[in-house]
Amino acid sequence: MRKTYDVKVPKGRLFLLGDNRANAMDSRFFASDHDGTVAESAVRGRVTDDRTTAVGIGSAVIGGVVLAVVGIGLGIAAFVVRRRRAAPVAPWHVQQG
Repeated sequence: MRKTYDVKVPKGRLFLLGDNRANAMDSRFFASDHDGTVAESAVRGRVTDDRTTAVGIGSAVIGGVVLAVVGIGLGIAAFVVRRRRAAPVAPWHVQQG
């Protein structure tokens, strides 16, 4: 059962909510102290959109694809070179026939 709350946040203060609202000790938990609000000066950092993980995974996938394509190309090139070395080739100045 959820407990309702009604708070007016004064200027210079913040009302903070946790990500896991069902199990968070956020501003709602401390309602008896300044209605659960926190002074702006007490905040040491801010969460911003952090895309570091997504960019890292994307870069790894792109790098892996590039390495796979280069590996396939080098494998094909090595196969062609081996076949050319193995096949006997008559000198160009000797005419057959």
